[in-house]
Amino acid sequence: MLKINKLYLLTLLFISSFFVISCDDKGKDGDENQNSSSTLQKARGETGEVIMVIPPSLWDGELGNLLREVFTSNVKVLPQDEKLYDLKPVDPSKFNSVFKASQNLIFVATLDNKKPEGKYMKRYFTENSLNQIEQNPKLFSFNQQDVYARGQEVLYLFGRNEEELINNIKENKSGIKEFFNDKEAERLVSSFKKTAQKGIMNYIEDSLDLELIVPVGFDVAQKSNDFIWLRELDSKEEYNIWLVKMPYNDESVFNPDKIKSFRDSLGRKYITDKDIPDLHLTSQDEIDFEIDTINLNNQYALRIKGLWKYSDNSRGGAFVSYLFANEDSGDLYYLEGYLDAPGESKREPMRRLKAILSTAKVPDTIKD
Repeated sequence: MLKINKLYLLTLLFISSFFVISCDDKGKDGDENQNSSSTLQKARGETGEVIMVIPPSLWDGELGNLLREVFTSNVKVLPQDEKLYDLKPVDPSKFNSVFKASQNLIFVATLDNKKPEGKYMKRYFTENSLNQIEQNPKLFSFNQQDVYARGQEVLYLFGRNEEELINNIKENKSGIKEFFNDKEAERLVSSFKKTAQKGIMNYIEDSLDLELIVPVGFDVAQKSNDFIWLRELDSKEEYNIWLVKMPYNDESVFNPDKIKSFRDSLGRKYITDKDIPDLHLTSQDEIDFEIDTINLNNQYALRIKGLWKYSDNSRGGAFVSYLFANEDSGDLYYLEGYLDAPGESKREPMRRLKAILSTAKVPDTIKD
């Protein structure tokens, strides 16, 4: 049976007048936190890497177990086990200039920690923010950008005590888990814009009435009036993106029980081998599709994740796709990215494909 998951977005409670990094914050190396991002060094680190500044007593206890469950659970719908993030805990007393330059940071603190490590963590909060946390048990999280480096995302998780923080994290687990995924996607899209292939993008818009950012590296492999297949080949991975436009006749196409047969019918029609007529793209049955209802650039859409294979079982891997309609024009769109990378990590290549497809817009949602 297909699974449908609703996306619960984390409400990051941010009160600008209270929740700022303490101006007295000085690392072990003595450098002060800068207020202007223009004077900061550029953030660095691998995509998917998260540095967590947390007292050892919390990391080694129940809270640490929960945080590992949230941030290092396996990515869903991949053909192999891969962690959601590369999580690296750091003792607050060892949080130096190297860690401060990281792209993704998390600070974890509880006010009842009277050990030196707990007192050290309080240096990252103003007196006003500490008072607010003490007065409001539901206040447990906020985020900031460019605290120590340009292009940096910082998430703060805090509570009056460990039990309250654990309960708040459990209640908001889905949003917390996706926070850095969303930020990594934003970074990728920003980089795509710098290397966008205007020629291919214009062809897609003229042919399919669809706007999509296509980064350098992709070529048009096949095309017709209602279909475009893009491919990027390198020594380890083969990226495939295929786009189909068709008449929108019936909203039942969004019925989750029909998604698999619908996708397979499109794969049989469009993703074929001209030299082997019976060879086509289809779906694996080992793992259920994961289907989410999302807002895709102001457009209602289904996002589908699953496993693909060729009909002769020669190759297989993961895919992500989007299904949406432009009711004004009467068009239905199916966009898919699938990865062929045997023996390689799939997490970051699939993140890249997902980010590319997330830029899709139909004409009535394109803003001047």
